[in-house]
Amino acid sequence: MSAGARRLTDPMLECYLVDALDAASRAQVEAVLAESEADRARLQELRAESAAFLVQHPPGPLVARFESSQRRWWHNPLALFTPVLAVAAAVALVVLVPTEDPYTTKGGVSLALHRKQGEGSVRVTPGETLSPGAALRFEVRAQEKSGYVAVVSRDAAGVVSVYSPYEGPAAVPYSAEAALLPEAIELGEVEGEEVVYALFSPKPFALDWAVSALKEGRDLAGAAPEGVSVGRTSFVVSKPR
Repeated sequence: MSAGARRLTDPMLECYLVDALDAASRAQVEAVLAESEADRARLQELRAESAAFLVQHPPGPLVARFESSQRRWWHNPLALFTPVLAVAAAVALVVLVPTEDPYTTKGGVSLALHRKQGEGSVRVTPGETLSPGAALRFEVRAQEKSGYVAVVSRDAAGVVSVYSPYEGPAAVPYSAEAALLPEAIELGEVEGEEVVYALFSPKPFALDWAVSALKEGRDLAGAAPEGVSVGRTSFVVSKPR
């Protein structure tokens, strides 16, 4: 066993925490953890940070509403999200799969969704089925402590939305201390899968390329300019039967 330099990136460890890795990747991570004291220590730190995150950074009031075929924001606040201690890991769901050694690659961004439930909130698992009217917020985790971030999506009807900054033309400043973004949405009536992307870069960037690529049905991981990292997750909107 070694207490030397770390081999696993934070996004990889965060995906491990929320069980968002496939079996092969999970086995690789566990093999490294068995050998690396430094990575085991960082995993424990992330686990503690994740459990406390929503308590330390309580979300503000919901200020947005998403209607089925029309994106629009309502300015009267809705109920607050209150953190739930049972959330074991309010962290990343997906990271880019690098072409180089995944344990040494630099950069990357991950995205988690939080759904209001009663007086608290719960993490949305990838591919989870949600009902129209579900209220969501976005948590973005990046390798760097600061930079620029945006959240965009494409729903089952092919409608593209810029959720953060809402209908904005460019990414906005990001700080790791405010990983839970201020924007919130309420799902409309369009049923089917919606894919949501977090975009991050240390430098400012415009969003026109992302909107165009999504309208054309292209995945943003292959369309992103150099220096822009892409994290993605999805959910399915379905009316109760």
